[in-house]
Amino acid sequence: MIQVSREDFSVAAATNDSAYRRITIPVLRIDAGPGPAVALIAGVHGDEWEGQAAILDLWHQLPNALQRGTVYLLPAVNVEASLAGTRLSPTDGGNLNRAFLGAPARGYTESIAAALEARLLPRVQAMVDVHSGGASLRYLPSSVITRYGNDAYDERLPALAHAFGLPHCVFFRGNEAGSLPAAASRHGVLRLSAEIGGGRETHSGLVERCRDGLLGCLGELGLLPSQPSPRTSDPLLYDLDAPAATLRAGEAGVFVPGVELGQSVTAGQLIGRLIEPARPDTPMRPLHSPQAGTVVCLRAMARSDDGDCLLQVAPALPLESLVSKY
Repeated sequence: MIQVSREDFSVAAATNDSAYRRITIPVLRIDAGPGPAVALIAGVHGDEWEGQAAILDLWHQLPNALQRGTVYLLPAVNVEASLAGTRLSPTDGGNLNRAFLGAPARGYTESIAAALEARLLPRVQAMVDVHSGGASLRYLPSSVITRYGNDAYDERLPALAHAFGLPHCVFFRGNEAGSLPAAASRHGVLRLSAEIGGGRETHSGLVERCRDGLLGCLGELGLLPSQPSPRTSDPLLYDLDAPAATLRAGEAGVFVPGVELGQSVTAGQLIGRLIEPARPDTPMRPLHSPQAGTVVCLRAMARSDDGDCLLQVAPALPLESLVSKY
């Protein structure tokens, strides 16, 4: 028999106008008996909407579908940022994906991270954490594999990326102890992520692809009834950790891209320009692709500053090459 319960928790979020303010983080627990425990998380950054909408759909649908195991649904884990539509927490400017720093927690954002590390991560064996490009970026819809530090290769990752059902998979390396991948690593939690959409907008098609991807992962982990489906090709892998994968602005200006997401480019190809309309005598600055490959990420905001990511591009690799990245 399926049991559904709320496991919300609250954290302190004091402001100058409210000394004892608290914010409640909604959590739904769906228990269908023996089996793995899995967390589905979105809203680590509040302006990343596709995962939040997809997990909200599952909040209403999954209790009628789960076959075994336990699922924890957190559609907006950074509630304050979600309500404000911002990447960072409005109260303290914290980045929840850098806040897993242990005790004592110093404010609202670190309090969420501490609660997740104490209450959730010890109880699950796997986690899918959905992101997007947020306000400033747009991503080619992709599953994401992040290796933290010197973690060993987990042979379950390609199958999980395949089950998510998107034709693209990006790879990052991380060494920041305060990240969610680092926290998952400390608890031995299998983790897949995703980058879906962005640009401070969303679309029902992207939400549905995200929702179906989450269901695919639950099926791969054995929590849903097996449903025969046509075999699709493995996603292509893009190493976005390589230094040549990212083009950053070297000065302020208005970014006018000349390429689209998913487009193939050559090394040195003109991919856009930086202009300054308010200073018409300023020369236009051409921008060139740092390497050959597929445009996986593109800046969504025209006004840019020195150091802003404008584009990410990487060659497509077979998913089986993932092991060579470890």
